[in-house]
Order: sequence, then structure tokens, then C-alpha cells
Amino acid sequence: MAKITQLTLQKFRNLNQIQLSFSPKLNLIVGDNAAGKTSIIEGIWVLSTGRSFRTKKPSHLIQQGQAELVLFAQVEQQSQAHKLGLSRSEQGSILKLNGDRLYSQSELANKLPVQLLTPESHRLLEEGPKARRNFLDWGGFYQTPDFMPLWRNYQRILKQRNHALRKKIPKSQTTLWDKQLVEVAEEIHKIRQEYVVQLTPYLTEFCSALMPEITEDVAIHYRSGWPKQSSSLAALLAENYPKDSQQGFTQYGCHRADLRFRIGSQEAILKLSRGQQKLFVCALLLAQASLYEKTSKEPVIMLIDDLPAELDKNHRLTLLKLLDCLNIQHIITTTSADLIPDLSPETTKTYHILLGEVFTDQINEINGGRLD
Repeated sequence: MAKITQLTLQKFRNLNQIQLSFSPKLNLIVGDNAAGKTSIIEGIWVLSTGRSFRTKKPSHLIQQGQAELVLFAQVEQQSQAHKLGLSRSEQGSILKLNGDRLYSQSELANKLPVQLLTPESHRLLEEGPKARRNFLDWGGFYQTPDFMPLWRNYQRILKQRNHALRKKIPKSQTTLWDKQLVEVAEEIHKIRQEYVVQLTPYLTEFCSALMPEITEDVAIHYRSGWPKQSSSLAALLAENYPKDSQQGFTQYGCHRADLRFRIGSQEAILKLSRGQQKLFVCALLLAQASLYEKTSKEPVIMLIDDLPAELDKNHRLTLLKLLDCLNIQHIITTTSADLIPDLSPETTKTYHILLGEVFTDQINEINGGRLD
């Protein structure tokens, strides 16, 4: 199974230098608010994705007064051990895999597939489409090897077309990008569409497990980024060229895709209570995790920040049972270990964090680590 065996964080947020050896199943990180437990979850997320879920400013991740941060993890995947490293300073980031320099974050992401549940995760349903596109493209990235090259190519073409529109370059030159944009957009559309079809039965299964009171059908409605009734994206780009030129950007394409979730005949955001919305997002993440495992034969790693704030006692127990059955390594933060049911004491590891220092029952204080 995919799992983190060792994690080292140096000069990251309020964590000076810590090292943790994780259990393959449940790992509890216990501490008061602002003690640094969320920073551990965040560090893993940054190592995998290259970005934070708490700030858009990378400089905020470096400990105050320090020149750089270092993140390091040893990961086991498909019976092989890999060393992943990331250092970041004002000059930029350095990525390494097994000691070799990388120039693409996606190579680390492939070795460290993680899912994230935070107290803000329910916003997936109520905010704009960007978060839902990120959710959708997580699936595309891990499901289909061609997705990332296609997406990068699409972004490059879109950038060129938008630049031409803003600079008022003649139409004959600007529209030269249309054919390429359409070809790549249609390939991305096929991947996304197929992924939604594959994901839906898993979502139904986990919604039933977490919310048995919901008896209506659960559906995912995928919106491609251009109207269904349009004859083609190519025709739509041609028709809307005057408006695109006036506004300076491309209105239609797979960069405008979205997902909508329905329970019966209603939008999920309208049908579900706030508590049920959190459960629905849990079901979405578990659905992705299960589909990923079926495709790759490897489970993801689940990161859950402040689980008691997300779910009541009964639903916490249900979620932990599902994670245990899926054989997923899960790393959970909480203000009290008593709030997390311990289903398998022999495979559970608990860390206590106090003022940026980490303690376990077995080891008084852990520190060290380097970027190899």
C-alpha cells in the first residue's frame, strides 16, 4: 500500500525540526489550537502538491527569521521505497526524488497521492467552480497518464490566445490558436466525462454508508465549459470572437468546466444540511480514493484536519471504519485523542504536539532529518 513511513519538517511554520515515523493505518496528532498539528498535515500536502491549503503566499510557510524550509518523506509504494524532498526559499523551490533533482511537481504527486479533509472542505459545494475543477482534475491526473500533458498544453495554448486577444492582434492571427485549443479541450473533456461516469457509483455507495437517511438517487452533473446545445466548441469560439476580443479572454473551454451534485431532483447544496454537506464531501473523497485504488492497485493517503470539528461521534466512527476497511493510511489531527475511536490499537500511533515539539508514548522527543 502507498504509505508515508517517515516525515521530516524543518523550519516549516512554527515547527523548527521534527521527524515522525508513521503507522501504516491510523496516526493521531494531538495538540491544542496553534500548537502546530495542522502544520504537519499542511507539510505533507505541500510536499505532494507544491501548494498550501492555508495560504497563497509561499513565503508564509518558512519559519519566521529563517532562510528556507525543508520537507522530506520516505514513502513506500508498490513495494518500493522512495525519498521525496522539497526545499523552499525566497529564490524558489528545489524538488528531489531519490536524490535526483526534479523540475515537475507532478513526479512527487505521483509518489505521494493524498486526499485532504479540513473544516473548510464543505466549501467544495458552495464556492465557485475552481475548487470543483481541482477535485475533478485530481481524478484526471491519477486516473489517466495523458491528462497532465494535455492540461499543460491546453494552458499554454489558452495563454497564447488570451495574450493575442488582450493585445488586439489581428483576428486572422489570433484564431490560429482555435484549432489547437479545440483539439486538446475535447481530449480533456473525454477524460473528465469518463471519470465522472466511473466515480458516480462509488459516490452512491459512500453516501449510503455515511447518510443512510438519504434515499434519493445521487448524481454528478459534469459541465464541460461550453453549452451542451452548441454545435461545437469551434463554432462557439468563432461566434464569440467579438466578445472575447472586447473582454480580452476566452469565455468558453475546459478551463470553465464545473461539477454539480444532485440528490434526487435538488441541488445537493440546497438539499443537505451543513452537517450532511460535510458528510457528502467525505463521501466524495472516499469515492475518489476507492476508484484510485481500483485503477492503481494502491490506496491514497488520507489527511484529516480536526476531525471532531467535522463530524459527530457516530459519523466519526463510521468514517474511521470505512478508512480501516479500505486499508488507507490516515493522518488525523485532534485536540483530544479521546474524541477519536481507536479501532485497532496495535496499528495506531499517537503523537502529541506542544509548541512545535512532538512527543510519543514510546519516544520522549523526536527531531532531525535532512533533504537527501
